[in-house]
Amino acid sequence: MSDEMVEDFSTSHLPWRLDVSRGSVLEHKTVHLGEAWAVDSRLGGMAGRRDAPQIRRTDGEYVAVLLVRRGTETFTQHGRRAQVDAGTAVIWDGVRPGECVSGQDLVKTTFFMPRDLCRDTMPHLDAIVARTVPDSPSLRLLFSWLQTSTSTEDLDGTAAATAGHVAVDLLTSAIGASSNVVLDTRTIRLMEIRTFIDAHFGNSELTVDTIASANAVSTRYLHLLFQETGESCRQYLMRRRQEAAHQLLMSATGLSITEIAHRCGFDTPSSFSRAYRAAFGLSPREARNAQRQT
Repeated sequence: MSDEMVEDFSTSHLPWRLDVSRGSVLEHKTVHLGEAWAVDSRLGGMAGRRDAPQIRRTDGEYVAVLLVRRGTETFTQHGRRAQVDAGTAVIWDGVRPGECVSGQDLVKTTFFMPRDLCRDTMPHLDAIVARTVPDSPSLRLLFSWLQTSTSTEDLDGTAAATAGHVAVDLLTSAIGASSNVVLDTRTIRLMEIRTFIDAHFGNSELTVDTIASANAVSTRYLHLLFQETGESCRQYLMRRRQEAAHQLLMSATGLSITEIAHRCGFDTPSSFSRAYRAAFGLSPREARNAQRQT
């Protein structure tokens, strides 16, 4: 098995750093379903990590659901570890670090969705990542639907997009049927505040104090909500600005660096440059030049 095969497999699932048993099988098939896509795969023993370097290489923000058809995979993210056996699933967030490991003979389907779509269909995303989604009628339908969608050779663009939307609806139903997702008041409040930040980080006047005020909580309580996540409110706000700026910088938008800084909530180009370098190790101009040369 060549390094190129491992890299191709890894990239089909968003960039990962994989350690695959070289003597084992490694197969995958990708089918695009509108904005979403599904990857059928079969592999032997492997261990994978998705950290900051792989997240930086990702073009866009996505959420994935891993459905195991045969074998077992263990997935770790957001301080949780889920064992995913045949007939069950797990959801993982493409903007967060994660780890996965499996033994021999794993057959799975991974379905990827734009993260913006999940904010509407799965508003409590933080509470459900890395939790096993157990067997249910809705999950069995999702397994069957994705198998049909990925094996149909003549899907046109409209049919493919419809298949993707149906898959999202079935996933939402499967999550709703799961008893593993228990939301307490603080978890819900934290997710509401994160959603507020995601919608308003482009405002350069948004600060920890204004976030607390707009959400009718004290600054102290805001810090308390974020404490268990391992990331402060200020850090979350900065990360969302950095990630959005990186996506604009890497895409062919035609926006200048100053325009990107303004759009993502940085009050000056110099503050943007410092924040971008701190996150990605390059200045915005260096990163854009490197992208153009690839």
